[in-house]
Amino acid sequence: MCYNNGMELKQRLALKRLLVPQLQQSLKVLTLSLPDLKAMIDEELVNDPFLEDAPPAFLKPKRAALSDKAMKFQLENLTRKASLQDVLLRQLGMFANNDSELKLGQEIIGNIDENGYLKASLQEIAQAQNATLEQVERTLKLIQQFEPLGVGARNVSECLLIQFTASGENDPLLKTIIENHLDNVAKKNYTLIAKALGTPAQTLEPLLKKISKFDPKPGRNYSGEETKQIIPDIIIECNDEDEELEITINQEDIPNLSINKTYRQMLKDPNLDAQTKQFLSEKLANALELLRAISRRQTTLRRIVETVAEIQQEAIRGDLSCLKPLTFKDVAEKIDMHETTVCRAIMNKYVKLPFAVVALRDFFPSHVHGQFEESVSSNHVKKLIKELIEQEDKKHPLSDQDIHSILTKEKNLNLSRRTIAKYREELKILSTSYRREK
Repeated sequence: MCYNNGMELKQRLALKRLLVPQLQQSLKVLTLSLPDLKAMIDEELVNDPFLEDAPPAFLKPKRAALSDKAMKFQLENLTRKASLQDVLLRQLGMFANNDSELKLGQEIIGNIDENGYLKASLQEIAQAQNATLEQVERTLKLIQQFEPLGVGARNVSECLLIQFTASGENDPLLKTIIENHLDNVAKKNYTLIAKALGTPAQTLEPLLKKISKFDPKPGRNYSGEETKQIIPDIIIECNDEDEELEITINQEDIPNLSINKTYRQMLKDPNLDAQTKQFLSEKLANALELLRAISRRQTTLRRIVETVAEIQQEAIRGDLSCLKPLTFKDVAEKIDMHETTVCRAIMNKYVKLPFAVVALRDFFPSHVHGQFEESVSSNHVKKLIKELIEQEDKKHPLSDQDIHSILTKEKNLNLSRRTIAKYREELKILSTSYRREK
């Protein structure tokens, strides 16, 4: 009896070891954007003899006819401002080790400002995600390894130390200056630094040059002026006849993978040596798992987008300010899927609407809460702020406190004045004194 239990345990452990890399590949494929998926497939076509690109004959002329139109469409329409969060979320999807790290990483990245600094405390993040400080610290260390180097730091010293470590520098004097003397570096009080370190002032010059090569604001290179080409993973169109939303999971330029019959037959050869047989068996298993992962990606994306489209119809038809409050958990519960699976599927994906190209995660707006616990999207609040300012008396423009009072009394919205100021700045609307007309 003990022997049977031991055998069962060994079988379960063996199955677990087999499933782990398969699950990792499936999650990786789910996270990839369309261009990244194509790049991965192209690489696998080179490395795995069992995979071949064999589009059905009826698809070949269709692809040829669409290629020029698709190319023009991509070049003319699909550019989008690249944000620091886009860059960091893409890397998180590739390097997160598990679901909890993924969720914590998203929370951390959501609290990183445009210069690349973490603006929330680890305690706040831990409380928001019901995690331990150790888990938050471990995830932050992962993000601090991402590009651009220095991102996720809590102060300038930490930012430069991250870059110091990554550069391979090991001068203890340079490290001490970064840790303890950056204020005097900024003020050019080099004599004070030399005295504190007990070293001649001329010794500092090469060290200060090295410090000047580090970037104290690593996020500013992703200020929004940068643009990148976007190929949408999902296309949503409005049917004029019945006004139904038509959802297409974009597979343009993705190879139509199939299993090579010649190599599969070779694997059945009884005279095949053991080493070759093992190699081919592993490549076949990899090829089959990739096909399954791609199929699951398509199915999962469709289920999620259909649910989102049903909830956000008004916004999709032409007014993104009408986005309704929506969370990953809301969608996960509706389609009986794990919340972190929804998170992974949404990462790095873009949707072409009839009037714009937007990130899929944009359909999950942040929330503010009314006094009676109703939830309102931040986009809707911004729309209210904009309308109030457009209708104000220009000789006596509304202050942020005035707007706060109006939204509290008339709309039952419980917002801080700081939040009002933040939304106004995001709308690129000037403060009261600059809006006043004489």
